[in-house]
Amino acid sequence: MATLQLNHVARETDDVHRLAAFYEEVLGFERVASPNYSAFQVAWLRLPGTPGVALHIIERDPAAAPAAVAPGATGAPPAQLPRRHHLAFSVADYDGFLTGLKARGTDVFEKTQPDGRTRQVFFFDPDGNGLEVTSASTGDK
Repeated sequence: MATLQLNHVARETDDVHRLAAFYEEVLGFERVASPNYSAFQVAWLRLPGTPGVALHIIERDPAAAPAAVAPGATGAPPAQLPRRHHLAFSVADYDGFLTGLKARGTDVFEKTQPDGRTRQVFFFDPDGNGLEVTSASTGDK
């Protein structure tokens, strides 16, 4: 069997600029070269230190069938995210990251794993996509 590596995660949005800015400002992503499509906008992003994995922000196709409603769009609180679809990241300065989220007025849900060491914060991006940031790399959940 071939060995696979994660290449990218794609998020569709009605506002590429707004969503890309969120990932840049809140999570520290950096823009990288992306294709120039004539029919729609895109932004390719990467986290420093992870050159092989990208986040592709893609303008939603208005003619396509709507995707399932995102958890944040339904009014679900971040407390429901641990058992719902989300992307997870880890950060060395968890307290500093959490302080920054709260300063932005972001609605968050905090919890600690049963090991008592791994702290987690769950929240939504502007399009209602679930996100998690942990205090340490926790591997598969």
